Amino acid sequence: MPKKRIERRKNSRNSLKQDSELTLSKEAVYKGTTKNVSFSGVYMYCPDTQSIPIGETGVFKIFIKSQQETEIISFMCQVIRTDDEGVGLKFIDIDLEGYQKFKNLMLYNSPDPDKLLADLEKNPGLDIRKS
Repeated sequence: MPKKRIERRKNSRNSLKQDSELTLSKEAVYKGTTKNVSFSGVYMYCPDTQSIPIGETGVFKIFIKSQQETEIISFMCQVIRTDDEGVGLKFIDIDLEGYQKFKNLMLYNSPDPDKLLADLEKNPGLDIRKS
């Protein structure tokens, strides 16, 4: 019988495919696509994960393209895991404007927005940075 995996996540995840980018230093920029996103973190598909150090902090960006422009939502984050397909990131914080955009993106793409809002009430996931 297969071993049952214990779910430790406190925030619901949305399957979401958006262009994204992880910057760990001026020289280390990784471009990819989100696989799933929650209010506490994200998994991003990207090549060359062997050079991404676990524990490193940086900036993660989600690019939301519309007909008029591209919106960018930026988070401070920490690398928590890597595998052959990508990288798992824990969100540290975000500014208020970015948080509002992110919340709208998550609600719009959620299969159950009411559950997402209820989860968010119990566990906000990331801190909102004061400007």
